[in-house]
Amino acid sequence: MFVEGKVKSYIVERGFGFISMDGESKDLFFHIKDFPNKSIEPKIGEKLKFRIVEDNGKFKADNIVRLDVKIESITHTPQSRSRINQKQRERRSHRQEKKSGGFNFINLIVGFLIVGIFSAVFIPLISGVYQRETLRRQSAQATNTVQVVANTKISDTQTFTCDGRKHCSEMHSYKEAVYFINHCPGTLMDGDGDGEPCENDSRW
Repeated sequence: MFVEGKVKSYIVERGFGFISMDGESKDLFFHIKDFPNKSIEPKIGEKLKFRIVEDNGKFKADNIVRLDVKIESITHTPQSRSRINQKQRERRSHRQEKKSGGFNFINLIVGFLIVGIFSAVFIPLISGVYQRETLRRQSAQATNTVQVVANTKISDTQTFTCDGRKHCSEMHSYKEAVYFINHCPGTLMDGDGDGEPCENDSRW
């Protein structure tokens, strides 16, 4: 059954609006695709005749007849057709810009998520590898330094100190033995008293 109503509101960019009906407190949804002549946009207050149908659990207007639009108005002049085509192009361009903006925003969010995951997972991993490698190198350098020091003969007599050692077998070098017999009392490394310590020691 057809009923009548008037266009109460219409959103050009989204192509839908609402119809007010006498005796009904709730407005009825409609979409431009259900109009017989979509090239002429609905106007506020325009009279319509339509059927009420259910779509996905909601009611809407269908089989819409435009009572205020005459059949002759469908025939357009080249100028009016150009204006209509321009409006349609503008609507499509506006929709594409919205879609493009949403797509770029989603890409931005995805980019931030990827960067966040990379920072949380790979940076600590790389940092740990770097620290372990640094510690390994430092340990190797320290070991080499200890070996060099251990293998280097003590040559600076100023570093020698009297610490109670008395015998040649306790000395690390000939110079150390000379220091001990000249500066440390009680040494037993120069039996003949000629100032030459450890003469029988094959090491020197």
